[in-house]
Amino acid sequence: MPSEHWWNADFDLALQQGRDPSGDEGLQIQVRELALHALTAAEPEDSVLLYEPPPDDFLRYLGHRGVSLPLISIFPEVRGKFQFRPYGWSPQAIALKGRYDQPAASPGLETVRRVNGRSFGHGIETHRLGCDVPRGAFASLADLQALLNSEKDRPEGWVAKTEHGNAGLGNRRLRKRQLDEADIRWLSARMESGPMVLEWWLRRTKDLCSVFNVAADGRVEDFAIHETINTADGGFIGAMYDGEAVASAEWHEVLADTAETVTAALLQEGYFGPVCIDALVWNDAGTPRLRPLVDLNARRHASEGWRRLAEEWGGCLYGRFFSARKLRLPTTYEDFEGALGEDAWDPAARTGAIATSPLWLEGPGNRRRPRKLGVVFRGQSRQAVFAMETRFREVFEK
Repeated sequence: MPSEHWWNADFDLALQQGRDPSGDEGLQIQVRELALHALTAAEPEDSVLLYEPPPDDFLRYLGHRGVSLPLISIFPEVRGKFQFRPYGWSPQAIALKGRYDQPAASPGLETVRRVNGRSFGHGIETHRLGCDVPRGAFASLADLQALLNSEKDRPEGWVAKTEHGNAGLGNRRLRKRQLDEADIRWLSARMESGPMVLEWWLRRTKDLCSVFNVAADGRVEDFAIHETINTADGGFIGAMYDGEAVASAEWHEVLADTAETVTAALLQEGYFGPVCIDALVWNDAGTPRLRPLVDLNARRHASEGWRRLAEEWGGCLYGRFFSARKLRLPTTYEDFEGALGEDAWDPAARTGAIATSPLWLEGPGNRRRPRKLGVVFRGQSRQAVFAMETRFREVFEK
């Protein structure tokens, strides 16, 4: 049965108690834009559920460059005979599945909310993996200050995280044990949504992601590892798929074992379905060490569209998000290709740089830039794709 994909990118925020992201107009514009990034995650026989049609020139651009495109459904219309596959099981996704002829099986909302909480992941780290990076939960500034007062001074400091958040947006690095005024303002606003957790800040040298599916019978299905590219604060900006890479091979066994441990904990809570686990390698006085469970996300992973292209094309593929406001974007895709020069996408060799989301979006009476631009760089090696990224930034960044 073909699938209908819905990239409900506000999934994590929708799990916060008492919060309805649909009332935030600015956020919803961003969510509608991010839904377009599901186009490359779907097979040609599948459908993608969108809020508005993609620009025709963008669809022609992808088609002429050998990218197979799925069917498109425009909300609120759905393809009832398809299998509904949301990014994550938010309240909105659980309500929407009832519009399909064969509603997809899903865990209960409270289960989804519980297992996606940072405190749930901390419990696994502390009690099942024996990790001391998690330092505790807090529900007030006084609780947090007490935790910090019990700690030894650390040059790298700590990080406070909201119970539900994504892409580093719910994180605050604390460099000292004594909170300053900026810390207090940020933390006070976030604690209105509930308790938070505290961790040691680690000097990361590599970010990894384990993705798999928890079957209802307890099996770990489709386990795979890829490298993620994050900002210094831990915000996700890209993913590397390198078929020849050996960097993650040394950690493969530990990450696979961690997936089994996490699966056992999820099944005890009644969760089944897609999972992605963020991990990192950090520098411990010159010795690389692995933290195999940084964040547990009981949902699909943000780079799924790039993964599908990597599996179809092979080679070394680097998917990257850029803030469009920091770019000088051409008016047409022809000008975009011309500006790329020798890095322009070669449909025959499937190498070069190609936009995986629109350069421009059509609005009522105007054309506007999206907030994020997705770009794929594909070449023969990591060095080649990173060099393409450097040239791309030299050409387009303001």
